[in-house]
Amino acid sequence: MAPKKILIIDDDVAFIESNKDLFEAFGYEVYSAYDGHSGLEMAKEVAPDVMILDMMMATDTEGFEVARKVPDIPELKHTRILLITGVTHALHLPAPLQPNQTWLPVDRVLEKPIAPDRLIAEIERLLNRH
Repeated sequence: MAPKKILIIDDDVAFIESNKDLFEAFGYEVYSAYDGHSGLEMAKEVAPDVMILDMMMATDTEGFEVARKVPDIPELKHTRILLITGVTHALHLPAPLQPNQTWLPVDRVLEKPIAPDRLIAEIERLLNRH
């Protein structure tokens, strides 16, 4: 059986590198992109099982915009999306973001910082759900 594929889209190089090593240690095939546009192109090319998507990159909503495009891309219809964000604290929102099939079509939202064991647990939960 081929290893499951994870695509990390985040403008934080340190976050990508540390988590790439973590996921590879657990047997995942890991891809990365540093912005939403190249991340979406990479996703179309590799059809990841899980996409870890940062909300705030070049703009405060770049990840949101990528997430909203994914449902319209046939190659990505089975891709699970884990949105990671610090937007609740950065923008002083009254409550954390929640997945919503119309407004925020992701499978899970986690607030940064995320402990490595929690991140692995969330990835495994998303993969077992499908």
